[in-house]
Amino acid sequence: MDSEQAQVISERDQLWASLRGLHPEIERLARGNFDGGDLQKLVIEVLARIIIAEMEFRKRDEASS
Repeated sequence: MDSEQAQVISERDQLWASLRGLHPEIERLARGNFDGGDLQKLVIEVLARIIIAEMEFRKRDEASS
């Protein structure tokens, strides 16, 4: 594993680890408990950013294989 790949894995792990604090709110959203509040909007935005980042990571992985 080269240093660039190690950095990508580290960044990826940090993204997923950042969700731990949002776990209760993510569970509420997953159960369909939408209130349209600012916190839920922020969680949805964060999740969308993480999903995009994960898609980019996977795209890079495929391109380097």
